Amino acid sequence: MSTQTSPSVLINGFGLLFVVLNAFGLGLRLEVGKQLSLARAHGRITVWALVINFVVIPLLFIGYLLTVASSIPGEIKVGFCVAALCGGMPFAPILAKLAKASESVAATLLVVLTVATMIALPLGLPSAVHAVDSSLTISAWGVAWPLLLFLALPVFLGCVFRVWWPDLTPELQQWVVRISILCLLFNLNFTLFAYWSLFVQTWGTYSYIAAIAGPFIGLGCAYLLVSGLRVNDVGIRHATEVTTAVRNIAPMLLMMIFPFRADPLVTVSITILNTIGIVTVLLFVLVWRRAASPSGPQASTGQQALT
Repeated sequence: MSTQTSPSVLINGFGLLFVVLNAFGLGLRLEVGKQLSLARAHGRITVWALVINFVVIPLLFIGYLLTVASSIPGEIKVGFCVAALCGGMPFAPILAKLAKASESVAATLLVVLTVATMIALPLGLPSAVHAVDSSLTISAWGVAWPLLLFLALPVFLGCVFRVWWPDLTPELQQWVVRISILCLLFNLNFTLFAYWSLFVQTWGTYSYIAAIAGPFIGLGCAYLLVSGLRVNDVGIRHATEVTTAVRNIAPMLLMMIFPFRADPLVTVSITILNTIGIVTVLLFVLVWRRAASPSGPQASTGQQALT
């Protein structure tokens, strides 16, 4: 019993620390007035990002689970349903900066999608879970209370801290981000250690194929969004794509820790999705960064020669 309990405590503990610190860090950098003005300035992108993240992507995920991947174990399907309803990449502003894209647009979309997740997840998850695995039941309140306590409250406290102690906020924000990432890495390592046999068992299913398809579905939908709206600014395009490409890991971890803590395959599926998704998007970000980097004097000379 102790050998099973100890890894679970470590997994859940570091996962919860990541969620709380990440949410607090989001509050530290959240300037409500600025975010609202940016959301209005990019109103069409914001509205369509909501549609894609909470209508199109969930339908694609759940449709895939009910048709092509119907043989996947029910608990893994539940993990994918959780992911489908969690919009917003938590590290979107950091990755947007790395890709030399618009950090402000990425931060605005992250805030909007995180708030929408706290509404859509409690409303949609019970029905989605019933659709893919009728043996599991969950209530809307069972989904909502962890989001309110460990996600919404730390964001609010971060906003209060930024207003009351603005001089301390920049340095604290840097440490909060670093520690939260460290907690996420610990959570991943302990999850791999504790459930390695389950990761191996799921290799023969469609789980990994679905996990690989996840970030490409997000990237593809975001590409169609910015192309359909004829967004020419490369920084805004890549910021939108980064934010939509990977699902929001924070609410997924809360679902893993609380309502589905007795279902290890839910933890396995969420871990697979997050790991593959982050690695895939990071590769795209590095390519975008290289493309955005100035080529130097030789490139300028070459361009003048062409003209």
